[in-house]
Amino acid sequence: MSLQQLAQELRARNPQFMQAEQGRLQIEAQIPQVLAWDRPMVGMEQTPIPHGNLNRSQGMSYRLTQTMSFPGKKQLAADILQSQADSAGAQIDGLHVQLLAQLKNQYYQLLALQKQEQINQDTIERLGQVKQVAKVRYANNAAAFVDYMNAQVAQGSAENDIFQTRRQIAVAQQSINNLIGRDPIQPLTVQQQEISEFMLKPLAELMTEAQVRHPALRDSAFQLEAAQKNVALAKKAYYPDMQLILTKISDHPPYGMAGSEYGLEVDLVLPTWFFQSEKAGVNVANAGLISAQAGAEVTWRQVQLEVANAYSQVQQVISEKNLLEQRRLPEARAAYRLALNSYANNAGDFNGLLLAQQNLRDTELAAAHIEGGLAQAIAALDASVGSGME
Repeated sequence: MSLQQLAQELRARNPQFMQAEQGRLQIEAQIPQVLAWDRPMVGMEQTPIPHGNLNRSQGMSYRLTQTMSFPGKKQLAADILQSQADSAGAQIDGLHVQLLAQLKNQYYQLLALQKQEQINQDTIERLGQVKQVAKVRYANNAAAFVDYMNAQVAQGSAENDIFQTRRQIAVAQQSINNLIGRDPIQPLTVQQQEISEFMLKPLAELMTEAQVRHPALRDSAFQLEAAQKNVALAKKAYYPDMQLILTKISDHPPYGMAGSEYGLEVDLVLPTWFFQSEKAGVNVANAGLISAQAGAEVTWRQVQLEVANAYSQVQQVISEKNLLEQRRLPEARAAYRLALNSYANNAGDFNGLLLAQQNLRDTELAAAHIEGGLAQAIAALDASVGSGME
């Protein structure tokens, strides 16, 4: 699968997304409950009842009681829940960015390991050439047989490295399978994806981009919005709620409905004595608002630090990659060719040839690691800014 296909599998199959999405839906489902009217209360009264005989009741009434909150209270409570739902949505986006960064890291690590396996195969082939040259020189009495044996030992060491690399490849494949919600031991083959031309944006531009799109910052903004509305709702507690009671009076007790007399009662549910409860509620809400403001600032500082660190890492890896490609790798290849030609022409020693071959192998492995490291560093930079697969 390609990286894009792996990312689609991650979003569709990873159970963490289902868990987070259901949590968001639970919050949204509470909004209609908050906006709905309070449940009415229906009652029946018989009074007076002489000597406990219900059939001799002299009067009865039916009551319908409806409590109504002060205007704006329910809407504020619903707005708070909506902000919390939006915050949960931003957290889902943040989870996606985080898991996608892990997926990219493991994907590029797997590609680097596969390239490392190929380098070890190339090393075995080069050592096979060295063995042939040593064999020819030994046949011509121009070298000791120990040269051939040393080349054989080095070749065996490279073969052993392949076994270790294949084990690491299997572990990486299992990790990717687990991340995208598949059976870890299920076969997995990934497509090689070359890194496109990468232009590192200025750090200030990346900071601005992160400020706009990073899910953690959007999450903090929604939490701050909810805290502000919570303060407004707490202040609404100073305003009275209302209770409306509609009464139908019957002149045919104990259960008759006849009669045309009605009663209407309007009650105000006043704040508690000395506003102690309301003051405490506002203090709690204000403390929550201050905490949300501080949390938003802390989150922004953390995002800035993540972007700066990821940016520095990309700069460092780019410098190392340029050094490897422009100097170290060409020099190592030239040194190996020169050592092989010299040894084949009886002008060089065997130890120098083995050293040149080992240096070339190490440099090629370093180049493979640095290429994968650059892709991983870019993925980390994207995650620090809040980017996905764009």
